[in-house]
Amino acid sequence: MTGKPITMRRIRRMRAEPRVVSLAGLRDTDGGGKEIDIIDNDSNDETVFEQPKVLRSVLMRAEAESDQTNLGHTTVKTIKAAEEAPRIVPPSIARGDPTNTLKGGVRGQMKRRHSTVNNPPTAITEAAALKQMSSHLLGEGLVLESGRSTVVKLHQHDLRTFTLHHRGTQGMRVAAYNDVGQPLLDVDLLATEEQQSIVLPLKSDYLVVTGYGGDEALYEIDSPDAGAISLHHSTDDTAGAGFHPRTRLVSTPVGYVCRGGMVSLSSTGLEDRPWVEAVDALKTTKEAVFHTSSNISTFAIVHAHDDPPSIEGNGVEFISDASVIQGTSLSISIWAVKRSTDSSLCTISTSFVESGSLHSMVALAGHHQEWVEFFKSRDWTTIIEEGAICGHGESILHLSAGDEQVQLKRVEDVAPSLKKDRNRLSQGPRFNLGALAVGEVVKKDLSKHAADKEQDAIVFSMLSGPKNASVSKDGVLNFTPQKEDIGLFEIVVQVSDSGGTGGTATFHGTVGDENTRPYWVGGE
Repeated sequence: MTGKPITMRRIRRMRAEPRVVSLAGLRDTDGGGKEIDIIDNDSNDETVFEQPKVLRSVLMRAEAESDQTNLGHTTVKTIKAAEEAPRIVPPSIARGDPTNTLKGGVRGQMKRRHSTVNNPPTAITEAAALKQMSSHLLGEGLVLESGRSTVVKLHQHDLRTFTLHHRGTQGMRVAAYNDVGQPLLDVDLLATEEQQSIVLPLKSDYLVVTGYGGDEALYEIDSPDAGAISLHHSTDDTAGAGFHPRTRLVSTPVGYVCRGGMVSLSSTGLEDRPWVEAVDALKTTKEAVFHTSSNISTFAIVHAHDDPPSIEGNGVEFISDASVIQGTSLSISIWAVKRSTDSSLCTISTSFVESGSLHSMVALAGHHQEWVEFFKSRDWTTIIEEGAICGHGESILHLSAGDEQVQLKRVEDVAPSLKKDRNRLSQGPRFNLGALAVGEVVKKDLSKHAADKEQDAIVFSMLSGPKNASVSKDGVLNFTPQKEDIGLFEIVVQVSDSGGTGGTATFHGTVGDENTRPYWVGGE
């Protein structure tokens, strides 16, 4: 010891984030045996708390009601073309007694609840937009639409207590994780016109909220809990939590948000993207840790024939050996499980010898033997979808620290500015630019898509899009996709004339690598 007091300023330089530190009464002795203060208690530095902030927000296949003809499953290969998704409850879950209806499917046997159209995901990534969302979340209220997942960094190293206040016209999932991705809270909530509040667990570093859509009458559940909606309700005649290669996963700093859970995948290299296609993340994965509801009866993994999984559960007990069904290209291993914890959450870990052997992880509720028969007779990749359960409904959210009193507005009474902000980038027509390749030079005249009744000169401007895209004032789009653009893209363009600004249009498409890897798209 030198005998020189350590100031608060110096302590803060040694820490990654501001924290509350108790400094009083700490003493030591110098070389001569004299007691000295280690801490300079006379420092007047103020402790500064970082405010929670929205990291990313993805509208996952936003679904609006439509009278379009049914084109098939919501998760078929051509999902990017926008397909219809009837919403029903699987009979093995909706009924208390075992049935034999799943084997042949029940699409034509049950009444449709909703008819919706699926669109590709759109992500909010602009810093200004995310800052504004953070301001709404901490202020007048943040709108969460059906199908949207929003990730919030809480900064709870200082042990503040945060409360999430909510009300709205849709079912919703609320999940909180610590800084290493362990779930501290995961609950599915029904729509409520009366304001409700949830106190988030201490040391919750990340909050994820997902809008499922649908009012209370849609969901046949006894009480809100982990998986109450996601395990029991689906677009097709099956439900469940998990992912398959065509699933879109929302990225967070601690894992990927999937239907009804969170999964950590080893060595993906894609963490900087707001969302990813699961096939891209799985091709480099040897290990996966899946957090989901412990209220499940069956767990299944689709994998390569010659690389069966090693598996371990925490919160659920495997009560059967694996039933293995071999398809033409892949195998599926299915276990019966039961809850073995007081917690409503469980963790299932799996590992493989080779990268790319894992294709799907699926957690299911209902009758185990019926699910086994189902897997023997159906396409394995139609069992999970991401995004909304129903195409309508939204919620208002507010995050407060401590005992702050909050009264949220009703959804229909949200300030017009909030609805304007929310809809600004989603209004107007959509134009498909098709499939582009990395390095391909795209030059497209957009002026033919716009008109002015007074024949005024029209000025075009790009509101959002990839960093390598630009739109000239006379409406020429220039875009040369790079590797970071691989996947889906959207370019939002606004028109204006001497009378003011007009509407927006969205030009969208996909970017593929120069030589993309083929991947599995079906099963037996």
